[in-house]
Amino acid sequence: MRARNTRTAAVCTAVVLMAALSACGGSTTAAPAGPADVAPPKNLASSGTLTYGTAASFPPFESQGTGGQPQGFDIDMVAALSASMGLKPKALDIDFDGLIPALAGKRTDIINSAMYITPEREKQVDFVPYLVIGETLLTPKGNPKKISRVPDDLSGRTVAVTRGAIGETYMTAYNKELKQRGRPEMKIMSLPNNQDAMLAVQSGRADAFDTSTPGAAATLAATKDKFTLAATFKNETEIGIAVRKGDTSTKTAISQALKRFVDSGGYAELLKKYKLPQESDYFASSAAPSTTASTSASSATSSGS
Repeated sequence: MRARNTRTAAVCTAVVLMAALSACGGSTTAAPAGPADVAPPKNLASSGTLTYGTAASFPPFESQGTGGQPQGFDIDMVAALSASMGLKPKALDIDFDGLIPALAGKRTDIINSAMYITPEREKQVDFVPYLVIGETLLTPKGNPKKISRVPDDLSGRTVAVTRGAIGETYMTAYNKELKQRGRPEMKIMSLPNNQDAMLAVQSGRADAFDTSTPGAAATLAATKDKFTLAATFKNETEIGIAVRKGDTSTKTAISQALKRFVDSGGYAELLKKYKLPQESDYFASSAAPSTTASTSASSATSSGS
């Protein structure tokens, strides 16, 4: 799990936006610029181009694809947003901790890299939120122990976590809650990394393993039918596209393009394509993002930190 915290007026034609999305295919091919439905930002780093900073090592949002080109949810999304502004997208792939300095130095127009919105970052940049993420429990295919409520259904179960990650902290707190309620605690199996936690479930040593919601999506995509998304919880962390502090032109353009993308159905298609849970839909949950621990299992096959 990657540490990132220490880290809608006419409706846009769905054809334009979804064409941009389809043109990405594997997310590596930029759609050509066309007529603008949204006025593009002023003072672009490169005329006719939306230059974005990304750290392409956080699947399913951004990762290295064929020929070293970035691919993922964010890459597909920015291709569609750029097309609606009549711009071509151009990625600048740099280390995550260099993204804000690159934006401040006007090397990029935006940061498009699943950036967690934190009070510290809001002092440096302005955000256009687009997703909510949290933690996920994955179980063997079919969810044989019928785990869906957190923490109730974890009582007496074995849950694998990554040692030192936020999931271990959550499970420790849930055990205290279970104990206070007179329920058997879960056995917390702390392992060196997410891969080890996944293998513990595969081998039958654990009933479930904890990962972030983007991590869960990537795991499910990579392992096909080996796991089932049992529950999503602590789904309260917002991520967003970052613009320079006070850059109202860019923020307005991105916000309008994103609204058109949502209205077109493209956003929902991306959630489905990358197997992100319904709880991650910012536009369904932004009025009051979930702050409760317990959720029912998502019907989607679904990761943050």
